[in-house]
Amino acid sequence: MFLIVTAGEPPSKGLLSRKASQAECIIAADRGAEYCLDAGVIPHLVVGDMDSLDEGVLPRLDASGVVIKRFSTDKDQTDTEIALMEALQRGARVVEILGALGDRFDHALANVHLLRMALRHGIQARITSDTQQIFLVDAETSLERCRGCTVSFLPLTEKVQGITLRGFVYELDDACMEIGKPFGVSNRVKSAKARVMVKEGVLLAVLATGGGDENLG
Repeated sequence: MFLIVTAGEPPSKGLLSRKASQAECIIAADRGAEYCLDAGVIPHLVVGDMDSLDEGVLPRLDASGVVIKRFSTDKDQTDTEIALMEALQRGARVVEILGALGDRFDHALANVHLLRMALRHGIQARITSDTQQIFLVDAETSLERCRGCTVSFLPLTEKVQGITLRGFVYELDDACMEIGKPFGVSNRVKSAKARVMVKEGVLLAVLATGGGDENLG
């Protein structure tokens, strides 16, 4: 798993250190580098325009031998997108993103769109915080160790067809969702292993968690 730590709402130190211990490569985007250092984690690579880093962080990174790729603030890509592209170029097959949410809704939504970019490249990617996980479904996914968790399913493409939900309080059988009709909000997992199946389109899933390592297969 490749871990990206970006500059939104900081994850707890416990979550960050736990995910870092599971990662083969840690890429920090801008202020995400500061979150890493505060949690005692040394990233392998730091990218971005560095406009949100506190003074003194770059010298600490340099002293730790971290590779830093600095970009102009006048660019088309977000720092998180640059980090994701670096992960793809380094051969990532699974990517987890921390610090991708927060009070900037535009940044959070842009980060959700990056999950779609990862999906197009055949990469399994998700956004994780201390309270939720966000991931996409375009075929079939199972949820394990999630019994009792609240989960919402929303269409990311204009229409999502052939939606089947098994192991949830509210199940569906070959249903269709379309943007503007959000009837998939606040479902609940009732089985030890729940399944989500999609025939056409891309479904956005938001799973409320306790910051644990729920398994999405």
